[in-house]
Amino acid sequence: MARVYRRRRWQTSAGMDDSSILASNADRERVVARLAEAHVDGRLTVDELDHLTGEAHAARTRSDLDLVCANLPAVGVAPPVPAEVAAQHPFTGGQIAGATALTLLVPAAGRLIGLIIALSLLRGETLPERRRLLQTWAAVCAVVLVLEIVAVLVFVVHV
Repeated sequence: MARVYRRRRWQTSAGMDDSSILASNADRERVVARLAEAHVDGRLTVDELDHLTGEAHAARTRSDLDLVCANLPAVGVAPPVPAEVAAQHPFTGGQIAGATALTLLVPAAGRLIGLIIALSLLRGETLPERRRLLQTWAAVCAVVLVLEIVAVLVFVVHV
């Protein structure tokens, strides 16, 4: 006896368009990667990224995923980054972290070195989040440097 299978409402048929197909985990991850890239490009805030990532993970169909990315430019539409703009960001997060560690580890001149490095990196930085971090680093270096100078002067005057 031959089995007869009934088509479920969620199964695709020849008449269905591509957008009503259920989304796979790979589809969701591609959208999440695209959202992360849009955040790095400055198109999304952290809150927007968090909200849209949640929507992407909750999406059932490809059309739901398309709605998550509706306000983003199409993939591959962005013009290539000119060489002079790419040269403005020669420092990676690891290099900045290494320079910060140098600031903390070098006893006397570390704060001065850190202040100089932070200000030089800040000069060419255009990303708001990195500018804020570099400004904080420079301010901390400047305050600690002033405190060290005051401590040395007080010690020299009293000795």
